[in-house]
Amino acid sequence: MHKASQNQIHISANLGEYAIPPLKDMLVLGKESPIGCIAMRRAIELLVKAPFEHIEFDDDVISDILVRQSLLKRISKGALIDFVLNQIKPLMSVDEILHAEMDISVQLNTKL
Repeated sequence: MHKASQNQIHISANLGEYAIPPLKDMLVLGKESPIGCIAMRRAIELLVKAPFEHIEFDDDVISDILVRQSLLKRISKGALIDFVLNQIKPLMSVDEILHAEMDISVQLNTKL
């Protein structure tokens, strides 16, 4: 006797409120990303009040970083570039744009 097959489809979704603006801290643009840095900077200027710093790259994967200027008061540009190259670059392809929410902690100590 032939048994009828039973196909099942399962769908799972995580929902959250769409955040305005959709960008908080940093974008890393791949060399072949679907939108270029100039167009992305114009869009950010329209959507976000905070100013963003543009960091250009001469790299095989990454073309640009757009980072909120206030973050560069807590981390040097060089340290941020090292972080992106060592931690983020291995996770991305040339056609991607990655959004990052940064959590930069600074520990301050002084003797009075």
